[in-house]
Amino acid sequence: MRIKNWNKFQHFKDRRPPWIKLYRDILDDVDWHELDGDSAKALVAIWLIASEDDKQQGTLPDARTLAFRLRITES
Repeated sequence: MRIKNWNKFQHFKDRRPPWIKLYRDILDDVDWHELDGDSAKALVAIWLIASEDDKQQGTLPDARTLAFRLRITES
């Protein structure tokens, strides 16, 4: 799995940045506002995990590892 449009929003040249940018445009994003609170929180955590990708492609780890990192069940 990979984050949609990851490269469009990345400005880091090294990996594992201590923070990620959250663009103001999200305030006008209908898809964002349709997420429930838990899903929105999970998405931000997924963005943080994607920022650790050494290849800078927004690639996520396998489902088991991702579930562990999010502290949720794999299903």
